[in-house]
Amino acid sequence: MGNPTEILLDVSSIVSREALHDLLAFTFKFPDYYGKNWDAFEECIRDYPPNAPVQIKGVQMLENALPREAALLRQCFQTFEAEMPSKRAVYVS
Repeated sequence: MGNPTEILLDVSSIVSREALHDLLAFTFKFPDYYGKNWDAFEECIRDYPPNAPVQIKGVQMLENALPREAALLRQCFQTFEAEMPSKRAVYVS
């Protein structure tokens, strides 16, 4: 079956922090105990790293709807990429 060539994280329709974390948990197949907060995201993305580059779509829309959450999402991915450069995310607005 093989690995996907890219994982799409479409945040363009997200309007709440809860919905964003639900999408993150679903997209990255985090375990049921995922705490749906940024500390838990940073832990789970390291423990369950994506098996393909991540394309993040709709970042500008997320920034308009939830500026704090968009900034934290970027920050978490930047930290993750610094630690695991082979798992680079591709931002798309």
